[in-house]
Order: sequence, then C-alpha cells, then structure tokens
Amino acid sequence: MAKRKSGRTLLAVLLVLILAAGGAGGFFYYRNWLQPNINHSGKLYIPTGATYQQVLDSIAPFLDSKNSFAWLAGQKKYSGRIKPGRYTLNKGENNSTVINRLRLGAQDEIAIRIGNYSSIFELAGRVSPLLEADSASLVQAIAGADFAVGYDTAALIYFLFPDTYNFHWTISPAEFVRKLKSQFDAYWTAEKTAEANARNMNPLQVTTLASIVQLESSKADEQPMVAGLYLNRLKIGMKLDADPTVIFAMRKADGFKTKIHRVYYKNLLIESPYNTYRYKGLPPSPICMPNKSALEAVLHPAEHDYLYFVADAQKPGYHVYARTLQEQEINADKYRKWLNEHQVK
Repeated sequence: MAKRKSGRTLLAVLLVLILAAGGAGGFFYYRNWLQPNINHSGKLYIPTGATYQQVLDSIAPFLDSKNSFAWLAGQKKYSGRIKPGRYTLNKGENNSTVINRLRLGAQDEIAIRIGNYSSIFELAGRVSPLLEADSASLVQAIAGADFAVGYDTAALIYFLFPDTYNFHWTISPAEFVRKLKSQFDAYWTAEKTAEANARNMNPLQVTTLASIVQLESSKADEQPMVAGLYLNRLKIGMKLDADPTVIFAMRKADGFKTKIHRVYYKNLLIESPYNTYRYKGLPPSPICMPNKSALEAVLHPAEHDYLYFVADAQKPGYHVYARTLQEQEINADKYRKWLNEHQVK
C-alpha cells in the first residue's frame, strides 16, 4: 500500500514538473515570438550592404527587449537574409511579424510628387532626401541616359514627366530615371505627336511652350487661355515677352541657386537664348517640367484674340487680359502699384 502511494506521489510530482516545464516553454515562446515588442511607431532604414549588427543597432530604439528580438532573428536565420529598404514599424508589433517582413524585403512604397522643376539639378536636390540615392547619382543617371545623347543638360527636363510616383527607398538612379521617362513615353503616343504636328509643332516645341504656360499659370482652368495668347503672339511674329523665361535665364546663369520672385526692367536685357524679351519664337527647350494640363492647353488652346495679360491682384493665380497695348499698360500699372503696396521684391 505504501509503495502504491509512493508511486502515485512520484507520478504527481512528474506531472507537475511537466506542466511547469510546459508553462515555462509556453511563456518563453510567447515572450520571444508573440509578445508585443515594438514600443513606438516609426521608420527603419536599412542601407544597401548593411550588416546584421547595423540592423540590430538601428532597430534597438524601437524594441522593449533587444535580446528576445536577437534570439528569434537567430532562429529565423535573418542575418543571412538582410534586405535593404525603408520599413514601417508599428507600435505593438511582435518580433515574428517584424522579422518576417524584414526577411521578405517587404519595404514601404513612398509616394513622391515630382513637381515642375526647372533643371535636373533641382529635381535631384528635391528628391534625393527621400531616397537612398544621392543627388549626384541621380543627375549622373539622367545625364547618362540614352535619351540624353545630343541634348544640352538644360534640355533634359523635357523627357521627365511630373506626376506622383511610388518609389522604394532603395530604387536605383537608373530605374528612377526610367520610371519618369516611361510617363513621358506613355503621353507622347503617335496620336499625341500627330496633334502637335497638326499645329505645326513637334513634342519638344509643345513641351517648351507648355512649360511657359505652366509657370505663368498653375491653374488648369486658365492654362488654355494663356496658351492661346502665346500662340497668338507666335502667329503674328511677336516676341513672347514671357517673364518666366527671363527668370529661367537668370537662374540658369547662377546654377539655379537663387529664387527670383520679381522681374525688373533691367533683367529683361540679360543675354540668353531663353530670354524671350530679346529673341523671337520659342526658347531652345522647356524652362520647367510642365503638367499634363499645360501640355493639353497648348494642344487644345482657347480661341481668342488677346495678346497681353498681367497678373490679377484681386484673383491670385489668374490674369487680366487685354487686346491692345494701351489696355495692357492700364492693367500693368494697377498690378505694379499692388506689388509696391505689398512690398513684393
């Protein structure tokens, strides 16, 4: 009887030990795999060529337990599957979820608006802080692209289409350029080129005039009016006299380092083929990357007989139009007074 009782006691003890071990194992599994370990949301950047230790150092500030993350990373053999990129970490995520994402290389897509930049240098400078690639490598990729052969550096913005693009942080400079150029190619179909030819223009000329229209008015509903006015001037052999071309010439002369908000009479004398106050016809190439709306405005302009316009002080972003120089001088005088009253330099 005593032996039977002793056996039962031993069995009970073993059962307790097994349950305890199972509980400890379960807790260990939960703590290292499933327990929330990301203490705040943010972005994790893993550069190309990063080592496992560099990743561990970068992610450490996000972790409640660095040891549990490192242990599971070892179990999942993450050190041999490091993939660069920008990754979003969400507060409350566990080690397993994060490590699986990093192993797969499931990095963020970054929506970047490519604007109406006036040079490839401005484009690269604006975009590079959002990507792994630096501005010099982006400029080099544009200047070294197949389409760049035979074109002056200033003209290369012609091939780059403004839009909102989704990029990975690690996108190569060459792929970045290909993505922008693909939008240009998608727009300039044979049909679009035929529309340009019907106006006795080619795509470069349309884009060049559209770039002036874009900088004169960012309002899509007014751009056909502006385009019609400049086309009227071209038809009668009148100089375009477009202030944005003077600004471009001034900025180009100093490497696009200075922002210019106002054009003075003395600036109209600057020697440059882009200065439409000195030279008739279109500039050699676009002075910015125009939106699709500006391109469409040139291809489908408003029909009118206006030859002059000046900014409308009462309706920012829009213009007041005139048919004669006398009407224009009255409108321009009103605008100059407004500039002086508001001390616009």
